[in-house]
Amino acid sequence: MRTLLASLSLLASAPALAAEVTGYVESRTQYQRSRVSGLLATDSQPELQQLLELNVQPRQEYRPGGFISADLSLFLLASGRYRGLDADGNEVAVSEKEASAAKPLMSLNELYISHEVVPQLHLLVGKKRVIWGSGMAYNPTDLINPPKDPTDPNFQRAGAYMVRVEVPLEKYAFTLLASPAVLKQQNGLPQALLAYPRWDRQDDQLHYLVAARAYALVADADINLMLFHSNLYGDAFEDKTRLGFSFSRYFFTDYELHVEGLVGFGSARRYPVGECLEDRPSALGCVLRSEAFFSTKRLDERTLRPRVLAGTRYMFGDESMLSVEYLYQSDGLTRGEFQHYVNALSLLRVAQDFGLDPSTVDPRGSVDAGLPQKFSFEPLGRHYVFVSYQKPKIRDDFTFNVVVMANLQDLSGLITPSLSWAATEWMTLTLSGFVPWQGPKSLAATVPESTTQVSELSLLPLEYRGLFQVRLFY
Repeated sequence: MRTLLASLSLLASAPALAAEVTGYVESRTQYQRSRVSGLLATDSQPELQQLLELNVQPRQEYRPGGFISADLSLFLLASGRYRGLDADGNEVAVSEKEASAAKPLMSLNELYISHEVVPQLHLLVGKKRVIWGSGMAYNPTDLINPPKDPTDPNFQRAGAYMVRVEVPLEKYAFTLLASPAVLKQQNGLPQALLAYPRWDRQDDQLHYLVAARAYALVADADINLMLFHSNLYGDAFEDKTRLGFSFSRYFFTDYELHVEGLVGFGSARRYPVGECLEDRPSALGCVLRSEAFFSTKRLDERTLRPRVLAGTRYMFGDESMLSVEYLYQSDGLTRGEFQHYVNALSLLRVAQDFGLDPSTVDPRGSVDAGLPQKFSFEPLGRHYVFVSYQKPKIRDDFTFNVVVMANLQDLSGLITPSLSWAATEWMTLTLSGFVPWQGPKSLAATVPESTTQVSELSLLPLEYRGLFQVRLFY
């Protein structure tokens, strides 16, 4: 700690070098058709949305051996056109009381000081995005950062607050970091780190994550071994230790193979309580007994619940790239558990008519997603596939990209095509779409009974979505 403080004190006396400032201004126009007859209510979901973003990325170097870097985005968000269902189940236009004046938002994506004490010792303090895994669309070992969008993995840049010590060697590297959880925030700025303030004390515990990594370059392969210990950091685990690993290597010049996994006992996932969701009497009985419809029943389980992602990437001669990845989650919902999950959502849809408190049914949690996401995804099942194809340099300045993700249990999925045009060196135009489809192995709610067939990715409260983005770099 003394070494760290001594290194940071150099900022006051060290001669500063010229600052570098980059960034962009972006306009994102979105239209989506709400799926009003689905199991998720759309009354507060806008079909029209306009987002303006001003991004600033300053970087200031100082001598000897360090720099300060930041990534800050300011947003202006306006929305309108709401549709939902009335008490009789008929589609209606919802009053746009939700659509007030454009709302300002802010995202502090990164802000950190990096200092090289000696070439073999680097220190970092602040907020930064750090990913040790090798996965492209999804990272099972990423317990630190806000989740990324699998349809646009590079879009998410928001990181986590941390203190990091790293020892980089020629073929090896060793890293130790500690990250306090953000417990309260306002417009992207933290109000409470590590522990709840006295004026809003929700528990007396420290919320943190400590992680260590050992990296080695062995026979042209990148290998990482990771150790995580956390306490109420992003999930309900207390004093939890988990192991992670990743492997990546190119074979036959153009074929890249990677594997990434996380292993630990139990699961912090919220599971539907089947005894409360079998039929109408059991649901009413749980309400009368004030029993929750979801529980972390496997939190203290002594069974290993690994999450593993394996994939490959191939680079074609014209610089096109194909990526295929498979994700397995041993703690994912089985078909029977998904049936109970559908029943819970159906109860939530008719909560008032059924005499229920929606808070006892709603399985969704709140997660700091950093930048306003185009698509947020929390995999519920056990088996998934992600396929991505990118074709750059079409007529020199066009890039086509398509991402397909599918749940292999019910065969539902989502396709996201996009076309970008680099009109000039400082302006890019992008047109993209999101189209979910319902798998053939869909289910209908049995409590209360419904004829609406759903699968995981057809649960999304949209029929399709289109976006048009204009980004100006400076």
